[in-house]
Amino acid sequence: MNFFGHALIAQRDEATRGPIRAEFVLGAMLPDFASMLRTRAPLSSLAELSAGVSLHHQTDDAFHGSLSFLDLSQRASSFLSARGVSRGTARAVAHVGVELLLDAAFAAENAANEAYLCAVACGSTARVQSLIQWQASDVSQRFQHLCHSLRERGRVQENPASELVAERLRNILADRPRLAMDDRGVSVVREWIESARSQITSGAPQLLREVEQRLQLARPAP
Repeated sequence: MNFFGHALIAQRDEATRGPIRAEFVLGAMLPDFASMLRTRAPLSSLAELSAGVSLHHQTDDAFHGSLSFLDLSQRASSFLSARGVSRGTARAVAHVGVELLLDAAFAAENAANEAYLCAVACGSTARVQSLIQWQASDVSQRFQHLCHSLRERGRVQENPASELVAERLRNILADRPRLAMDDRGVSVVREWIESARSQITSGAPQLLREVEQRLQLARPAP
């Protein structure tokens, strides 16, 4: 699940208990932000952030094991492989591409967008920055810039152009030579996006229910 999906899960989880804590939602996205910054997930001395990071890992386990996600990613991989995309690249695009299209499907959730934007705004503050310990000294500034950029970008886009999603996937895989895509591969990925978008969008509510059910079952009984 990509970072906005994690924000959605965190917001819905928080809503069952009371006010939405921006630090908790930020923590739920923090491991994905670390990956975007090409660094390890940080340590934190703030309980809400740490709790959000813990939810992130629980959510990933629930999401990656869900039948809905496995079915969507298998269909994507088969589509891409049948059109000449290498096996490794097809699998990577199927995984990350489904997550990106799910973000677009989830973007209609106003409460999740509000929680997401509050969280990235929170990540830009000096107080929260001081409570996050990154592995390298320059990462804190890059993280602050990322949060600022995401905040400036605003709501997650509900229907991004297929070309934009395909290029984002190209960029994500560009630094991994065995998975990198040429122009033809990007063209095939664009075809997949156009063919799969409606199915992923319509299946998003069921996938979300399945992930939340798996999360509930994984939690210890009170």
